[in-house]
Amino acid sequence: MGRVVSRWDAVVRRARALPEDLLHERVDGEWSFIETLRHLVFATDAWVLRAVLGDPGALPPARSGAQRDAGRHPSSTAQPGRPTSLEEILAVRTDRMAAVARVLHELTDERLEKMTLPVLEPGYPESESFAVRRCLGAVVNEEWLHREYAERDLAGLERRST
Repeated sequence: MGRVVSRWDAVVRRARALPEDLLHERVDGEWSFIETLRHLVFATDAWVLRAVLGDPGALPPARSGAQRDAGRHPSSTAQPGRPTSLEEILAVRTDRMAAVARVLHELTDERLEKMTLPVLEPGYPESESFAVRRCLGAVVNEEWLHREYAERDLAGLERRST
């Protein structure tokens, strides 16, 4: 995970060099940089905090399907309680990445091969048991792929800002 974090650090440095309004713009119909970061918080909340750690409050039930899907398909419009600036979302991500680091630090081969306990309270993912390996793999995969997308889209934004 260290490699993923160091590569994201470089991406964030590039993003900070751009005007903040560009980070809210979509490139070729893809998510904005801010939306991408929100999605990654959602993925960590779902698969690490809720599924692996059993935190029922990690993703409280949404009042509507649109709200429930906000993390999977983030809206570019601000919603109450959702970080809107780069610094706000980075603060949330720092907290979530620290939680992932703690889980990985405490991880044993035995725990990696186990199943999670279902979280009975409503939320995402649904109340069922998942392989710990699958949950952690989902977060690492999301982090890696969305970093690649962010790098591609930042290149387009950098060209537009010069």
